[in-house]
Amino acid sequence: MRTIMVATLLAGLVLVGVGQTQVQVTTGTFVFEMGQKLALELAGDDPCPCTCEAITVAGFLILDAHGFVIYDETSPYPIPSDQWMGLWNLVAADGMPVAAGEYTALVVTSLGDFRAELQVTDPGQALRIGKAKAKATVCGIGLTVYRLLDESDADASISLREGEHLLIALEGNPTTGFGWEVKEQPDFLTRIEGPAYRSGSDLPGAGGTFYFRYETTATGVGTLLFAYRRPWEVVPPERSFTLQLIIP
Repeated sequence: MRTIMVATLLAGLVLVGVGQTQVQVTTGTFVFEMGQKLALELAGDDPCPCTCEAITVAGFLILDAHGFVIYDETSPYPIPSDQWMGLWNLVAADGMPVAAGEYTALVVTSLGDFRAELQVTDPGQALRIGKAKAKATVCGIGLTVYRLLDESDADASISLREGEHLLIALEGNPTTGFGWEVKEQPDFLTRIEGPAYRSGSDLPGAGGTFYFRYETTATGVGTLLFAYRRPWEVVPPERSFTLQLIIP
């Protein structure tokens, strides 16, 4: 294992060398239970933050409480920040689930380092601990942490906290005319803007993933329903995806 030595400043700037500025931002703490999945994205409202140069992601790592790298994403880097998404299934590099404890998600970019402090708990404990809703940004750019759900979670009953971010990832192929659309959505969910689809390959006709981003804004119980269909057809959808959401 290797140790990453990075000084952390909360939403601050640190000078590196002469005339070179690198940001180091920490957001957290976010609580997840063993068996859950998370996703991270960099997003901002300023089209020209600090510098008008394009921001790229150079790496995505998970560190344990001692600063050792336990997971290192193998995607080819660098990646433009608006095309990057970090995914972690709460497993180590050997594919084994991590133990309950504290971890750090580290995203290395051309602008600097973005961190999210994470706490992994035993099943059934996350709602008791709660989640910090703090956000840290620099130059209008911040790291968003999502609870990730996909088709393996179909028909599940999911408990979330108020203020938590939710990302639904559903595979599909728009070149066939099909697409995922929302058919039913609870009032306590607010849609978050972001790339709606990413292709899984540069090959013509290749499929990819549709993304739906939400923030929970109130307590309640409701159904989130998606249908995979061609918009001009009136027949039942080819596929559907349903979740029962509970915000206590």
